[in-house]
Amino acid sequence: RTRCYYFYDATVPCNKREPGSGCPARTGLNRIHAILGASEQCVATHPSDMCVALAALDARVHVEGRAGARVIEFADFHRLPGDAPQRDNQLADDELITAIELPADNLASHSNYLKIRDRASYAFALVSVAAALELDGERIVDARLALGGVAHKPWRDRAVEAALIGQLVSRETFSHAADALLQDAEPLEHNGFKIKLARRGIIRALSDAAVAGERP
Repeated sequence: RTRCYYFYDATVPCNKREPGSGCPARTGLNRIHAILGASEQCVATHPSDMCVALAALDARVHVEGRAGARVIEFADFHRLPGDAPQRDNQLADDELITAIELPADNLASHSNYLKIRDRASYAFALVSVAAALELDGERIVDARLALGGVAHKPWRDRAVEAALIGQLVSRETFSHAADALLQDAEPLEHNGFKIKLARRGIIRALSDAAVAGERP
C-alpha cells in the first residue's frame, strides 16, 4: 500500500492506518518520503514500479461492482493524500479490478525505465523514472514522463510532456523538463536530496530513451 516506516509500525500513530492519529513522518525520519503532492496528513510514497510505467503509458483500469462496470483513467486511479490518506485509490468498497488496458502507441522503440535505490536488489525506489519518446529524426513528436518514489501516487505532469513536443533531443531540453516537473517539490528535513536525484534521473532516463532504438 505504501512505503513508510511509520505505516509499518503499529505502535506509532499513522493517519493512513488510523485516520486522525497523526503523521510522525513529517517531523521524524523522512528520508524516503514524498517531495511532491503531500499533505499535512500524509507524506508517504507509492511503492510500485509497475504503476509508474502504467501511468506513463496512459493505461485504463476496468472495474466492476454492484453498480456495474466502469473504466478509470490510470492517472485518476490513485489518489493524493489530501485529508483522507487512508484512501489509496478511487475504487468503491464493492469494486474489483477486472482488466488493465494499454492503448496502442508508437513509444516502444524509445522507452526506458530507471530505478534508483539504496541497494542493487530487493529495494524500493528512492526515485524511479518511466520515460518514453516518439521521435521524427531528432525532433520529439510525443513524450511521456512519470516518476515513482516521490509522491503518494505515480507522478505525471502532462504540461511538461506537452512542452517537450516539437523540441530537439538534447540534454538542455531534458534539463528544462526536469526543472519544470520538480518546480513544486517541497522536501522534508531528510529528503531534499531527492530533488537532485530526480532531476538527474529524469535527464538520464529521457537521454537513454532517445537512443534506445539505435542499440543493436
